[in-house]
Amino acid sequence: MKKVIARSEGHGWATCPCTPTSLLVDTSYLADLIALMACSENPAENEVMYVKGVGPKKAAALEEVGIHTIADLLHHFPRRYLDRSRLTPIAGLKIGSEVTVVGKVVTRGLLRARRSYYEVLIADDTGNLPLIWFGGIKYIENRLKTGMTISVSGTITDFHGPQLTHPDFEIVFADEAEEKLHTGRIIPLYPSTAGLKKVFLDSRGLRRIIKPALDKYADLLEDVMPAAIAAELELPPLAESVRQMHYPDSFDKQQTARRSLALRELFRFALLVIDRRARFRKRTKPHSLTRPDQEYAAIVKRLPFKLTQAQRRVIGEIFSDLRQSQPMQRLLQGDVGSGKTVVATLTMALLAHSGWQAALMAPTEILARQHYNTIATILEGSHIKVALLTGSTPASERREITHDLSAGEIDLVIGTHALLSEDIKFDNLAYVVVDEQHRFGVEQREALLAKGNHPDLMVMTATPIPRTLALTAYGDLDVSLIDQLPEGRKPVRSALRAATDHPNIYRFIRNEVGKGNQAFIIYPLVEESLKVQLTAATKAYEHLRTDVFPDQNVGLIHGQMKRDERRRTMADFVEGRINIMVATTVVEVGIDIPDATVILIEHAERFGLSQLHQLRGRVGRSERKSYCILVTEMEPASASYRRLEEFTDCTDGFAISELDLKLRGPGDLLGIRQSGLPIFRVADLVHDLSLILTARECALKLLDNKYGLSDEEKVRLNQYIISGRAFPFSSGVS
Repeated sequence: MKKVIARSEGHGWATCPCTPTSLLVDTSYLADLIALMACSENPAENEVMYVKGVGPKKAAALEEVGIHTIADLLHHFPRRYLDRSRLTPIAGLKIGSEVTVVGKVVTRGLLRARRSYYEVLIADDTGNLPLIWFGGIKYIENRLKTGMTISVSGTITDFHGPQLTHPDFEIVFADEAEEKLHTGRIIPLYPSTAGLKKVFLDSRGLRRIIKPALDKYADLLEDVMPAAIAAELELPPLAESVRQMHYPDSFDKQQTARRSLALRELFRFALLVIDRRARFRKRTKPHSLTRPDQEYAAIVKRLPFKLTQAQRRVIGEIFSDLRQSQPMQRLLQGDVGSGKTVVATLTMALLAHSGWQAALMAPTEILARQHYNTIATILEGSHIKVALLTGSTPASERREITHDLSAGEIDLVIGTHALLSEDIKFDNLAYVVVDEQHRFGVEQREALLAKGNHPDLMVMTATPIPRTLALTAYGDLDVSLIDQLPEGRKPVRSALRAATDHPNIYRFIRNEVGKGNQAFIIYPLVEESLKVQLTAATKAYEHLRTDVFPDQNVGLIHGQMKRDERRRTMADFVEGRINIMVATTVVEVGIDIPDATVILIEHAERFGLSQLHQLRGRVGRSERKSYCILVTEMEPASASYRRLEEFTDCTDGFAISELDLKLRGPGDLLGIRQSGLPIFRVADLVHDLSLILTARECALKLLDNKYGLSDEEKVRLNQYIISGRAFPFSSGVS
């Protein structure tokens, strides 16, 4: 096979229009490059099954958590470490303290008293510590053997001396022979799952396969980061970094290795994001805008409210993009109730006024219908034809919409995933708006864009996105921010209450309903769960309807209802036939009920802060005073209670999202699977902003040919970019 070389041309390298994912490769060499990728001779890329001690059964369990190759296995890093030199000796334990102790199992057995219990006695060089179990005895008896070295964690209690009851434990070494194989004092403890443990791949089992694989294959790992960048950032070699992450010589060296690997992760991801943006910028759209005329001005003039300065600024930014020859790529952020739909409507109307089609895709039918009602009202009296297409659109109406879209007779369509169907074709789609982008996959966004000829793109979200997430998940988009609420809107007053306050809360709701207002009561579950004992919405609905508010019209809506029933119920609430709506988080986004002034959220500790902020946004959508009441059974001294207190004291969506990111991570904030955001193994999106900025700067410089790359490095980078694997070593292990 002849050597593959990426040739410099334009932005970094030449563009390859035939590849869906990456473009930094010379098209004349594409076939050779794909062939090179298909027949990699690097042993580290072999299937994990061939690692000593793995085999087919363990390989299947590893693949379930994303570990397919030997390289994947070597990037399965410890979740924490045991430094035996820093542990509290048994002789120094104090009653009531939270401890982690490492000791050797000396004796074990079932002891009979008034209540039988199982005792395991562990010892270190300073003394003995009894471990007590009253339940799960058979499991402990089979799991822990004399001579094992184990790590145990828990709170020291006193019963004729210090002891640990039902401690968390982990087998560090099975016997003395195994212990002697470990030369360092810092012991890696690996993340595992129930599936891995079934095939004996707990932390100890993983050590037994990772250590020999590390010794044999670490030097063969392929480093995507070019040598010039690694030298500029003073990064140790990849193999050394991986070794020090598994078996660090010291915690200082482990931190150096963590920085090295985090920068490599972030650089790889930044390269894909910036490359995607560069490819988009190379496109030339065929559509252009006509200047707004009197008819368009009349649409703005008919608005029943005055646009805020923030809305005017954002509309100006979008208009500027729409006039460019390159397609727009813009993220519109705005807190709940800030008026994003109006901005989308006016900008889509400008395209429609110029003779082009626009489409808005929403994640749920309820939200799509809400958008349709708002947009149709704003555009009433204009010549712009608007349609709604969802999964429940009747067949005859769907056929008519499908025909009119392909014929260009519909200017603006609002819909759900139904817009992605193969039979939906446009005559001249020039503008795509995706609402609540993090609820869609990147592929779905691209599928809708592919129905036009390089259309402009705007994605909207009411979830304020911290800067670190904006640079990673949405790094290929320009950002516009509506940071101002419409005039007359009053802040929603928030309060945190205990479950014992329900009588007072219900009286308050009854009083609000008596004034002609409406209320939401939100529950986190639809049906009873044995694992999570929370009051379910269905059970609570019956209680509230018959026992608490028998004289009111109480409704129930949740995601498991049939679509038509859900739509009818919501219509009854919108039109005031239902006073109190019992619901799950199906109402989290986009439901606009001006008469709703109270939202009661049960078991508030089960929600993320950003989700609570979204729910709070369902009220306060008029000039009336509105209230958000959180109910929790958590103790006031608990971390969960303090988190909810912070929420009630804050109305700034960005401040809440930053706090949520720190407490829950990006997965819970945006939804990793939907957003396309990778599960970084090493990088920390909460604390690594400086590394994110550094990696992004290096990726930009690379694509601008600021580094002299060898032919081999160009091939390796092109291989990586064409593969489109945003994070090749991600998994579901926790």
